[in-house]
Amino acid sequence: MAGPASKLKLSPRLKALIALPSARGSAIPAPPLAKTRAILDRIRTAGEAGGVGRDTWISLSTATLFTVNSPESICQLYDYATEGNELPSNILTAAIMRETGLKCITFGGVPRAINNLNALRAHLPENVVDGLSKKPVREPHDIPALYQRGRNLWDGIYEPHAQKLVDKLGDSHPDMPVHILNSHYGPLLSDPVGHVGDNDFRLGRLLTSVIAIAALRAQTGVGPQVTSHVFGLKKAVLPDGGADGREIQGQDWLVSDDGVRWLIESVDELSAEVRGDNVQ
Repeated sequence: MAGPASKLKLSPRLKALIALPSARGSAIPAPPLAKTRAILDRIRTAGEAGGVGRDTWISLSTATLFTVNSPESICQLYDYATEGNELPSNILTAAIMRETGLKCITFGGVPRAINNLNALRAHLPENVVDGLSKKPVREPHDIPALYQRGRNLWDGIYEPHAQKLVDKLGDSHPDMPVHILNSHYGPLLSDPVGHVGDNDFRLGRLLTSVIAIAALRAQTGVGPQVTSHVFGLKKAVLPDGGADGREIQGQDWLVSDDGVRWLIESVDELSAEVRGDNVQ
């Protein structure tokens, strides 16, 4: 039996207010396909020249487009990244993109992550969807261990200033470091432990920093956080940087100044095109 909530309705006047064009309530449409492909070609080619692999430029581009909030462009990226590839490779691409999108919750917020992940899911061929894991891997079975994973990641990114930053967050609001460590760095940004299915994808420490830089740069207005995560990327290859010996293709170039420039300039070019900043 329907309850009182089912009878609630919005007045036409309120609906019109919510839908005002000045509120920019809709996602950003994709640029013409040829322009998106040309930019992705440049990003991929320059990255491969430095030695990085598909995982890196796909993660970078996905984080940028989630933050800019262009679900149509996310679908263009998937089509570009899977063109001419076999099913196992396409499933892996989808897994990388959806895991990247999930981690973007920390940097761009829940609503954009929901809308862009929904668009990606609706765009995927059913045989790719069938190959993706359906089992959650971030259930809070061991809260102390979850906190420790988050603190380890935090320390790997922010040392030697890690505790100072925690204290500063606590000065702003006593629950801020509690929430950031226990809701973001622990269960979301650090990778799940234990067995992960064959078609799940653990991004790892280095790619998590790539995502952070891309999402924050695309967001604009948060330069100090971009700087912090650039340091975090460079620290990831150090003995106590949190990568735990896991390497990715081309990581030495990626953490160099040339690699970081490629990352940031790629984000700038892609986000500017999608937003229409290049239109005269």
